[in-house]
Amino acid sequence: MIISHLPALRTAAIAAAALTISCTLTAAAPASDTSSTARLTPFTLTSPDFRDGGKLPAWTEFGWPGIEDSPCHGKNLAPRLDWRNSPAGTQGYALLVNDPDAPRAGGWHHWVLYDIPGSARRIDGHGTAQFTPGANSFGDPIVGWGGPCPPATGQPHHYVFTLYALSTPTLPTAGLTYEEVTAAIQPYVLGATTIVGTFTRTP
Repeated sequence: MIISHLPALRTAAIAAAALTISCTLTAAAPASDTSSTARLTPFTLTSPDFRDGGKLPAWTEFGWPGIEDSPCHGKNLAPRLDWRNSPAGTQGYALLVNDPDAPRAGGWHHWVLYDIPGSARRIDGHGTAQFTPGANSFGDPIVGWGGPCPPATGQPHHYVFTLYALSTPTLPTAGLTYEEVTAAIQPYVLGATTIVGTFTRTP
């Protein structure tokens, strides 16, 4: 059931960002090799902390000091992310994480991160502060990663991690929202790759 949702979730995440993304495959064979059998290497996002379509670790669950009225009291640590085979010309990256199952228009935005250098190949997560965090759906004072905290219905929520390869190293403003980042990166997107994690809370 989870796996059958993944293609639609990826499509929805990219369409919601209103981006026209060109093919994200880059040829691994030499430029002189025009054979139709030339091997292709896709722009790929992975994590050592969860598999694509699998459960996010319990320690990623939302939690924040001083927010006693929250139903979730986890460690609020982001997973580590790794990527490979970035499109040619990549100078920077932006990461957006959205829960399309959340009961609100456009889903719930859990992580907005940008100004990631083109030389980077991973985001450490696990409480490490890196790059420029944007505003998530939790609001002040929470910035950076805001972990999963779905309703305690026993139904899994899907968390779509989308990494955009950009032809610019930086965006002009700090503290951008999910919507502002998707608008700002539009002219610069060279490709995108996703990985989906799930999280469930029971009554």
